[in-house]
Amino acid sequence: MAPAGGKSRYTKDFMRTLRPVKVQGSTLKTCSFNESVERVQVFLETGGRPLNAEVDLWQGPDNAPQKMRVYLEDGALRPFSAVIESPGAGNAIAIRNTAPMEFPLSAY
Repeated sequence: MAPAGGKSRYTKDFMRTLRPVKVQGSTLKTCSFNESVERVQVFLETGGRPLNAEVDLWQGPDNAPQKMRVYLEDGALRPFSAVIESPGAGNAIAIRNTAPMEFPLSAY
């Protein structure tokens, strides 16, 4: 059995090998993908500041988006990670940083 927090540490280490997308405060970033993708992982962190964001899954033009609201006191100590199922075609992930401009976040 892995020590408490061990799995989280491995996820953080792996995600930090990827190139992050900087999402400034009060901005929106989107990422679309093709229909062969069954699920996506979203990993959000900050440099030790609060993280305040909305993560949406948009599925096609006629469906209401699936929404998550995320708030963390310290986005470096406790980053946000989620695996989101994305069946069908026309999917996109939207990440909106609802914090002020002084609080950017990194999305992987």
